[in-house]
Amino acid sequence: MRLTLAIVAFVFSMQGMLAQGNYVHEAPSLNQYDSLMLANLPEISAIPVLKSSDLPYYLDNSRLAYYRPIYQQISNECGQVSGVAYNFTYEINRLRDLPASEEANQYPPHFTFNFMSGGAGWFGVSYFHSFEILKALGCPNVETYGGMAAGGNSRWMSGYEDYLSAMSNRIREVYQIPVDTEEGLMTLKQWLHNHLDGSDVGGVASFYANSPWNMKTLPEGSPEEGKKVITYWAGNPTHAMTISGYNDSIRYDYNQDGLYTNNLDINGDGVLHMKDWEIGGLIFAHGWQGGINFGDSGRCYMMYKTLADKLYEGGIWNNAVHILDVKSIEKPGLTAKIKMTYNRRMMLRIKCGVSSSANDTLPEHSISFPVFNFQGGNNYMQGGYELEENKTIEFGLDITALLGLLNPDSSKQFFLIIEERDPYSQGTGHIEHFSVIDHSGTYPQEYSCTEDSIPILDNGLTYASLLFEDELEIMAITTSELPAAVIGEAYNYQLESAGGNAPHKWSMRSATQESEIQAEIDTTGTFVEPEYYNYGNYAHTLPFSFPFYGTLVDTIYIHPKGLVMFENTNYPWPYLRDPELLIRNTRCIAPCLSTFMTILPDSGHGIWLSEDAEMLRIRWKGIVDDPFNAFPIEFGLNMHADGKVDFIFGSEMAGHQSIWSCGFSKGDNLNYYIPAIAESMLINEGDAIELQNIPLPEEMQITEDGLFSGTPEQYYKEVTLGFCLEDDDGCKAYRNIKFSATELDIDEKEFSNQSIHAYPNPFRNSITVLLTDPPQLPLSCKVYDIKGTLIKTILEKESLNEGDMIQWDGRNEAGKTCPPGVYFIRLIAKDQAVSSKVIFTGN
Repeated sequence: MRLTLAIVAFVFSMQGMLAQGNYVHEAPSLNQYDSLMLANLPEISAIPVLKSSDLPYYLDNSRLAYYRPIYQQISNECGQVSGVAYNFTYEINRLRDLPASEEANQYPPHFTFNFMSGGAGWFGVSYFHSFEILKALGCPNVETYGGMAAGGNSRWMSGYEDYLSAMSNRIREVYQIPVDTEEGLMTLKQWLHNHLDGSDVGGVASFYANSPWNMKTLPEGSPEEGKKVITYWAGNPTHAMTISGYNDSIRYDYNQDGLYTNNLDINGDGVLHMKDWEIGGLIFAHGWQGGINFGDSGRCYMMYKTLADKLYEGGIWNNAVHILDVKSIEKPGLTAKIKMTYNRRMMLRIKCGVSSSANDTLPEHSISFPVFNFQGGNNYMQGGYELEENKTIEFGLDITALLGLLNPDSSKQFFLIIEERDPYSQGTGHIEHFSVIDHSGTYPQEYSCTEDSIPILDNGLTYASLLFEDELEIMAITTSELPAAVIGEAYNYQLESAGGNAPHKWSMRSATQESEIQAEIDTTGTFVEPEYYNYGNYAHTLPFSFPFYGTLVDTIYIHPKGLVMFENTNYPWPYLRDPELLIRNTRCIAPCLSTFMTILPDSGHGIWLSEDAEMLRIRWKGIVDDPFNAFPIEFGLNMHADGKVDFIFGSEMAGHQSIWSCGFSKGDNLNYYIPAIAESMLINEGDAIELQNIPLPEEMQITEDGLFSGTPEQYYKEVTLGFCLEDDDGCKAYRNIKFSATELDIDEKEFSNQSIHAYPNPFRNSITVLLTDPPQLPLSCKVYDIKGTLIKTILEKESLNEGDMIQWDGRNEAGKTCPPGVYFIRLIAKDQAVSSKVIFTGN
């Protein structure tokens, strides 16, 4: 079953719903980075028609054979106990109809936990990162792993066959269900009851809240009297737990009026809401406080009210729960088999790449993984730092995604890339083996690198490569061009593809132009102070409306860690080790994002701003002190009124010796751009890049099955559209295709001898347009905004003489002043057209 993201209206009625423990553990709080990542997960809605009355009043899926026996965790792996040991184990066994009482059908939390726990289990790891591992790598069962926590907190599993077996157990996607409304609660209950698809057996869900140390008991004379219940979650969200069911009949008298109601405003805010409910609750389990001895045989109730309350009122984190769409049996298309020796695993990042030329010494494209990514502390590759044999590890990676990045008609060269960041030269090791294995046929076909014992370069990139000579099923977008559209007329075109494992999913992503420039940081700005220098923001209203991914932005939030955001969100990221992942999932512009950057105003550090009608300039100055190095840093961001951005570096930086990244993103993990300078070994003072995002036509869409359609409302001339095709294995193919939309009977040939002169530009009150050598033909002059919407027709004339002026006063057809921003003035004469971009600063 593949979940669908359709928002479906449904009707239901919640009317008639009948609805102290000891403190043991305080795990690290779920941080703001996790919050944003989880908030960006796709939402899912309930199937139609079902009503509350169609569901049983009580349900507990933890009593089913698919739910593993409740146990006690050994360290801070609560996110993995909830997300992997309970949630993933249940969902995959439900799908395969297998009992969770057997170790072959249980999944260990420590396989995913140990990659991000610092090598010793000292701090918690959000289940979001573990879900990324379940997508990319899968998880071995407990039998293969050797136990729920075999080898302790530092162990990394070794053995290619064991990693290959893990790839059979994966998830397709993570969804969130907002549960702070009756509709959201109904969706969760349907998930628990029928998996949102009418199944006979429902699912389970994970959530974050404070540890359940403040249990109460259900009152005497009420249903389930004497059972344990959480009536509010006290404190920060330090703990992950698993929801297995619900009970509409339990009750708790919050306002002590002797009644149990869901229809009285008990919190006095004047609004009747789930926050006022005293009847009904969920069933959850967790991994602390004695396991089966916690609560009532390892389970506890939580009132529905806690789903709606804000965190500071006693609610759960983000008022949402998280569910998994698991795969039945995953068979990787292409894997890499790697054996290597190294003594300081946190110094390394391992990537794989491809090239469509047999003569290339470097890959054209590469992919990274949520594992083997500067992780695991100062341990040997298998863990610890005492046993010599633990320096050597053998593992496998699913590299099927590379098949979408190859040219189907060219050579197929594969690369292993090992990046070392080791400023004190403590790490030593070598690559012992690298091969690529094709699993698409009856028998696996393996090709190996002919080099043995390749030394890992000090503070550099080490490559091993091989040429794959057999045929591979390459997934590709085969459509190479789009027919032109006509403005105002409906347009439909089906895109075509080849290869890949169905079902396929199409999407569009905007293109970005990058140019290397030389620039100096503006040092004349005004000193500004964020709310908190290490994790707060400074809100700033722009002097112009900034176009960003097709929308206009008026306010930005400048963060001390080297980025600009468009939502006021804090970022204290204690567990983050992948800044690129943050950029891809955050709506932001990041000239130099480092979570280890510190600004000390007493040391001359700070953030400075300067601006005019055309540009905002931001300068950061501080120090980066990460696990690899410590060095001063200075960099700048220029935001132009026309949408361009400049990243400027004001001090030398050894990029490969620090954990950092740069780029900008729409925040959807698809529309983002990471420039090449993010992988530079050395960045010099004065190095700079200019980036220009090309927004997608707002009127045009593509369905998941590849139908590109819409009604263009403006002129487009060979606009680059980026199309993405993803298959069920996560393999993605990309292709840029030009798209044009013309007015009826206009071939859109540019004027051959004429050009537009518009002044002043930018303008405040009015702008004058002159046309050199105008044709003696009927002319029209129109103004469009950045979205392509027609703002005003400012000229309709039979002919125009040289020197005649056309003026626009910044008003639309209704006579109202337009907002400041970028506009396009376009002249059309029969089969010719020419456009000019202008900037209106406002009256």
